[in-house]
Amino acid sequence: MAAITTRVTSSASKRVAGIAAKVQIQVGDLAQVRREPCIVVRVPSPLDQFYVSLTVSGHALRHAARDVGFVATGWSKQMSAKAISAGEVAMTTATPTTTAKSSNSKTTVIAAESSELLATAQIPPTILTHLARFDAYADRLLYEHGERFSQAYIEFFAADSDNPAIVVSVEDVARWVFKSTENNCPSPAELYATHTFLSKNIKMFAPLSETNSSYSPIDSNPRFLLRGKSEVDEISWIEQQMRGVRIGDELKSFLNKAVTLIERANASPVVETSMFGVKETVTDLAIDNLDDIAFTETDLRFINIIKGAAFKPYPNPYIEYVNRGILSRLPFGYSKKPSRKSTNNGPTAFSRGLDAIRLLKDLGVLTPWENTAILAAKSNGGFLDGIPGHDLSDWADSAQTDANIWGDRLLVQETMVESALQETPLEELPTSKLQIPITLSKSISETINQTADPLLRAVKKNVIFPSENMSDDFIDEKLANSSASTLSRRDFENIPVYVIDSPTAQELDDGISIEHTISGETWLHVHIADPTARIPSTHPLAALAQLRGTSMYLPERHYPMIPDSLSNTIFNLGKTQYALTFSTRVGGDGDLIDYKISPSIVRNVKILHYRDVNRVLDWSTVFGAKKSTSEFEAGFSDMPWVEKLMREIRDSDAKKAPSASITQPEISKDLIELQKLAYKHMQWRVSHGGFASDQPNFNVKVTPYPLAITPNFPTRPFEYEQQQRQPLVLFDSNAASHLEPASNMVSECMIMANRVAAKFCAEMDIPTVYRGQEPLKEASGDVVKAALACIDPVSGVMPFLAFRSIVPYFSAASSSIKPISHFALGINVGEGFGSGYMKVTSPLRRYKDMMMHWLIKERLLKEEGRVSRSLFTLENVFRISERISDIEKRSEKVSSASSKFWALEWIQRREILWRSGAPQEVVDFGIVAHDEKLADLGVGMPGLAVGPRGPVIWNDMYRGHVEWGALQHTWEVSSAKRCARPTYKFVVQRISDIFVTGILGDLGGVEARIHAINGTSFEFGDIVTCVVDTIDPAAGILIMAVEINKIF
Repeated sequence: MAAITTRVTSSASKRVAGIAAKVQIQVGDLAQVRREPCIVVRVPSPLDQFYVSLTVSGHALRHAARDVGFVATGWSKQMSAKAISAGEVAMTTATPTTTAKSSNSKTTVIAAESSELLATAQIPPTILTHLARFDAYADRLLYEHGERFSQAYIEFFAADSDNPAIVVSVEDVARWVFKSTENNCPSPAELYATHTFLSKNIKMFAPLSETNSSYSPIDSNPRFLLRGKSEVDEISWIEQQMRGVRIGDELKSFLNKAVTLIERANASPVVETSMFGVKETVTDLAIDNLDDIAFTETDLRFINIIKGAAFKPYPNPYIEYVNRGILSRLPFGYSKKPSRKSTNNGPTAFSRGLDAIRLLKDLGVLTPWENTAILAAKSNGGFLDGIPGHDLSDWADSAQTDANIWGDRLLVQETMVESALQETPLEELPTSKLQIPITLSKSISETINQTADPLLRAVKKNVIFPSENMSDDFIDEKLANSSASTLSRRDFENIPVYVIDSPTAQELDDGISIEHTISGETWLHVHIADPTARIPSTHPLAALAQLRGTSMYLPERHYPMIPDSLSNTIFNLGKTQYALTFSTRVGGDGDLIDYKISPSIVRNVKILHYRDVNRVLDWSTVFGAKKSTSEFEAGFSDMPWVEKLMREIRDSDAKKAPSASITQPEISKDLIELQKLAYKHMQWRVSHGGFASDQPNFNVKVTPYPLAITPNFPTRPFEYEQQQRQPLVLFDSNAASHLEPASNMVSECMIMANRVAAKFCAEMDIPTVYRGQEPLKEASGDVVKAALACIDPVSGVMPFLAFRSIVPYFSAASSSIKPISHFALGINVGEGFGSGYMKVTSPLRRYKDMMMHWLIKERLLKEEGRVSRSLFTLENVFRISERISDIEKRSEKVSSASSKFWALEWIQRREILWRSGAPQEVVDFGIVAHDEKLADLGVGMPGLAVGPRGPVIWNDMYRGHVEWGALQHTWEVSSAKRCARPTYKFVVQRISDIFVTGILGDLGGVEARIHAINGTSFEFGDIVTCVVDTIDPAAGILIMAVEINKIF
């Protein structure tokens, strides 16, 4: 999809729709909650994360910020200040209810609870009368100005017809409809009426909202994306196909094809039991040959509309059309009509979206194991444009192609430098759309203006180029070619450099070493891979890296910022000699006392794995490890993941000795000394207010890796070959990095390197964006004080429950062009070595880090008198950082959703194994991975389906609301044939009248919930033994049941 552009209105205000201020909803605001005007009477607190608002009728609604479409701040105060004559409103107060007469003289009865809420909020009951009048007036505005509203789409689209995507704000449209002037802003009622019109006309206007949490700011001036004319025409076409009882011929043909594919999906065997020694069930497939089935262009139009229903954010027009015209005409449960009422048992608001995902899998458009997180992210506002292979933009695939071309050219050039023998001459490689050097020169700018190529336009729109006055020869000669550079590289010769990572890691980008000088000083060195040794800032790969911003890692595949062909070879610290080294000395108190930064050459690289290194390090400094086995058995550890990991570590230590390479005296001595220096620095941070949190974490991997990407426009259904297996899912519940010494040591070394970089940039006045965090917000009572007092003085870790109790008081991470303090890290500007904090340790996957490497090298050359100009101004560095920070947040969100999907897939497979009669050993420990590199990555759960559809676990009550899934599972065996059922330890986090939310403590913190059970009382922090009740990975749903009524 094309990048979104913003529209500047033709009015005198010249307001830009794309820039929307955020406001925090407060008591007394008028809010449109689920399309109904309300008065906010209570805001979230640490104990209750939801708002409470009153409707016109006085009914109390609990809701989240994401349920609010429009807000008029301070509205009740404005209304309360206006006098109301006694003849217009008569109010009487009584117990237990309060009554009020609305503008149409009908009596509104206010419940006692609502009256109490108004009193607590110090809002008079008469506000509901004002609210009723406001609602009636907004309706009248919609009627009286209906004709002008109906012309809004044409007016705004025509004004910016050249833009591929136009964004308008509520105020933009209101000013045009009501002919407001610069000095005459639209009234709240006019804005409300405009928002109501735009929200209802989703065929032409798509809401843009990024409010995802229950308590977060919302847009003060909501924005809407004008759907393109082609999309509006497509919606009109589907309307024509579904109009009346008799459907169109194209839809009839598609439905016939869909029924055939659905019947085949339902006839396919669901569970393959041969892997655990049970005779496989043979099912006679009525439909076995898909050779005659192919998708026509018309079929693809219907498929695209089904994708819209599945993945576009609610509300969207596709759900209604797909429900009414397609799903209602299909067999196997699709024809059930959805409930339009919210229930306690399921996400009915998007249940038909889930049905659409199921249909796409039955049709063979998506694979049975499809992770839909990226497809959903495409339509959730703020697209990840640079991700190739998913039709997220019209330039992403071209960017990947060009990056690979330039990566191959660099590899050939490297071969030409190191050897006279090269397989492919440079001139025979494919040509790229981007040429070297890339600068914002007038000629290049004009060339891009004259082309319609999407990639070149994306580069011009999003990439901020280095200064056009910077000599490209300087970059190539002095920075790119280290052998010719007068910027000297320090040769670390035979000093061992330890690169510590997981066994499957390919992108090795950091190493650590220790050095004892002749003068008696001890230096700790952090060596970071140096892609800028070969990529100057004016290289096309630099422009493409900035365009993408960051790499994104998912369990089934990754999307690199720099081509893998480079990151895994000439940029890999295990295979290259070039690095940028950040060196420091640690003082007696643990603070840093000296530093150096130097381009370097590292020759003696030792590649080690975390769990091997753990075997030679000191565990006494790790949270939870200082207690004996008997103390653990007595229940010392109140969190399951700590106890579970420590038990497994002790068992593995007893069974497996360290590898021979790790036990070499010089290596183990270096690692132990590096750990002592890192621990001393960590203790200094803790003494200055820093701490880590005891948070569980899991790691999930999928093999084969990477999985193929499903075609965006398939020509025929995906046919599941009988011999083909679903991917193996490997799950490791012990991925909490603070619970192992090797991870603690490496992460602390990276913190020191980042402090060194911040110190250098601050002293040398290098354009930089520093990272920080404000102290905790003020809280009533001693909640914060009590939590801080719980920090373990040995490990610097705050226990889980204490940390969760103060999460609402945390300030968001911040950035600044000047050094700022970082509360959680214990780094305070002005104290000791402190000059703030920044990040420079991941240049292979973060463009911001690579940019800082260029700027640091530039400054080193300035010290030698080699250059006098800057690559990037401070303003440009900040602009680049802000844009890429937004990309990073979206990437992390998709990555988190993908990890949750595969975690639920793993849990579901385990549950199916149990229900289908698998042996206890398989249910508990999965299957053994044949690849030795995967042996330590967790428990492997195999694929179970040999047909297009895999089973979905629903309890019957829940299934009745989401209307998805067969009514019975024919593959299940009787209870007598099942082994012991898998149980999980559920840690209670939040309690409401409807359900209890929490995490599976012994499963790495996978999020889940329990429905409220009569007679069962829960408290924050309780640990409850549960079993799986309902699970669906595609919907992100995991509901547990309390099988053993035991609360710890």
